[in-house]
Amino acid sequence: MTRLLVLMGSGETTPTMVTPHQRILGAIGEGPRVILDTPYGFQENADELSARTVEYFAHNVGHDVGVVSFRDVATTGAVALEVVAARVAEAAWVFAGPGSPSYLARQWLATTLPAVLRDRLLDDAHDRATVFASAAACTVGRLAIPVYELYKVGEVPHWREGLDLLRPVGLDAIVVPHYDNAEGGTHDTSCCYIGERRMRSLEESLDAGTWILGIDEHTAAVVDLAGESLQVEGRGRVVLRVRGREHVIATGGTIAFAEIRDVVRRLGARPADAPEARHDEGAAAPDPATDPAGRFSQAVGRGDLIGAAEVSAGLLRALEDDVRVEAVRQIGVLARIAQAGLHEHRDLVAPHVEVLLELRRAAREERRFSDADAIREALVTAGIEVQDGDGATRWEFRDPLAEAAEEGSRHRG
Repeated sequence: MTRLLVLMGSGETTPTMVTPHQRILGAIGEGPRVILDTPYGFQENADELSARTVEYFAHNVGHDVGVVSFRDVATTGAVALEVVAARVAEAAWVFAGPGSPSYLARQWLATTLPAVLRDRLLDDAHDRATVFASAAACTVGRLAIPVYELYKVGEVPHWREGLDLLRPVGLDAIVVPHYDNAEGGTHDTSCCYIGERRMRSLEESLDAGTWILGIDEHTAAVVDLAGESLQVEGRGRVVLRVRGREHVIATGGTIAFAEIRDVVRRLGARPADAPEARHDEGAAAPDPATDPAGRFSQAVGRGDLIGAAEVSAGLLRALEDDVRVEAVRQIGVLARIAQAGLHEHRDLVAPHVEVLLELRRAAREERRFSDADAIREALVTAGIEVQDGDGATRWEFRDPLAEAAEEGSRHRG
């Protein structure tokens, strides 16, 4: 199975990265492909940025992608958060890019998304690619540079909490995108705009085993989690750095995880013990017949959504916090099923209706009125309202799912 974590220093929606994107998307085959808008969710033009990204992948890369919108944890309900987490967990390809590292981390750390992303990286049963660029790439270590706070606001150099996605895969690294940035001209804007001086100050506070993974602009570090190797693509370099000492991997180069660990040790890193295992191997599996999660899954599996909702309603009457969490998860699943059903069914039936209406028109012209009436009755039985008038025939589809949604809306009102 393909398991990729792709970290881009910048240029994620430029011609430079088209070929890497195409190769990555081609490697994972079919499956949902989504972008997350959280990094720039605070910006007034967030919708425009999402549209541009979708257009880039459709027209430049040649792949259609969707948007999973999660902009503000304070205004997003628990069920909506569950839906976001589920879509990220199920996607074959997930992308997050430019914006604010601090804002992204603050939103996601208040949810289950970091755990969902770790599970994606460790999942060896499905083809998966997780692509983080620019601001999003800055957050994947256990610490992140608060770029705007240091470069624009002038706060004292400090780290912010990151998503901690790299230690579970064996790399205790802090990611620094825009590593070779030179936009400052007369002043140093390397190391993700904060410059070498502030970068050295930050390094002094790192644990002995933690190191810097610097990624140049318009460059990708393609981390093959199954093969335990890192390949450099694009026009720049990837840098392994410990307290100012560097080891450079040029574009086109590949380095194994084992060699990465050897290199950072030679540079001065002293790795600590590996993180504790995330799963209790000795825990007994719950009985599906009595466990609420098992009963819920069985009901959904057999299409009994009312029965599944009854399980969730029973959980909401419980007082324990963990039970309420499970109830919210289940309601999120039901909401996703309902949302998937409430789309425009007219588009699905239109080709068939048009053919039948054409047959009806021909029958009427040939004065085969009994045949024309039979066709109309068949359409009415199928929920199609046929209206003749002004020399034209119009039709409407009575969507039972939409009617159910409207009924629910009236009850809520």
